[in-house]
Amino acid sequence: MFPLTELGKRLKEAREQRNMSLDDLQEITKIQKRYLIAIEQGNYVIMPGKFYVRAFIRQYAEAVGLDPEELFEQYANEIPNAQQEELPGELSRVKSRQLSEQGEKVLNILPKILIGMLAVGVAVVLWFFFQNRTMDEQPQEQVINEETEFEQSEQANEQQLEKQNEQQSEKQNEQQLEKEQEQQEQPSAAMIKVVDTNGRKSTLEVTGEQLIIDIATKGDAWIEVKNGKGKAFTRKMMYANQAETFDLTNETEVLLVIGQTLNTEVKINGQKLEYPVNPSDHVRQDITIVYKKQ
Repeated sequence: MFPLTELGKRLKEAREQRNMSLDDLQEITKIQKRYLIAIEQGNYVIMPGKFYVRAFIRQYAEAVGLDPEELFEQYANEIPNAQQEELPGELSRVKSRQLSEQGEKVLNILPKILIGMLAVGVAVVLWFFFQNRTMDEQPQEQVINEETEFEQSEQANEQQLEKQNEQQSEKQNEQQLEKEQEQQEQPSAAMIKVVDTNGRKSTLEVTGEQLIIDIATKGDAWIEVKNGKGKAFTRKMMYANQAETFDLTNETEVLLVIGQTLNTEVKINGQKLEYPVNPSDHVRQDITIVYKKQ
């Protein structure tokens, strides 16, 4: 049994504050329970490698609402450095042998490819030769008839083109009119103003006829949405290519917790939210929205 490290204590306390068991955490992060226990105990020996130690700690921290970058910095002396890990020599030798075998296969196929290209080139030259010879042998009368038919066809094409242009112009006018009507029916865009920022926390003031928040993820991210009274609308891990929409028009204050801003896009009433704090500085951000209905 390994004694709990300072990092392990911090993670375990955060998990217990959220009333999450190790089984719950395993379901959220998809990390085996024995590795989660090893992280809390600081037993990194059973891990597949140093890279996985840092990756598993990052997922554990995001799932319990902690900032992994802050943990890596604060407990740097407890966490292995993944850059120190080297590939086994046997793997390098196997890869070199595979590359050598691939090179031999390419050299064996190359003569066949060149012969095939030469055959295609000869066929193209012969086709052009016979095509030109056939055109030179056409009777003069046939050429005259073809010219007359071409002129008639050209006139018909011009008339058809004019008709198509008129129809297209009418269609564009109808589409423009419909677009103007839709714009008149749509509610005015929301006004978003940054009121305050402090570390990873910020406050926004949103004014509009409605408050619709769209959240889409391109990677794993912990997401929380709740109102000013603490009522949670969602609190879960979202994965790549997932999206959810929340109609919060009846709320006056909303708190968004984005555990991984680099993987998450937020829209307010259709407008993409530019994070008040640079995501490179703070991966997790707590955003309070004060909503004022027009």
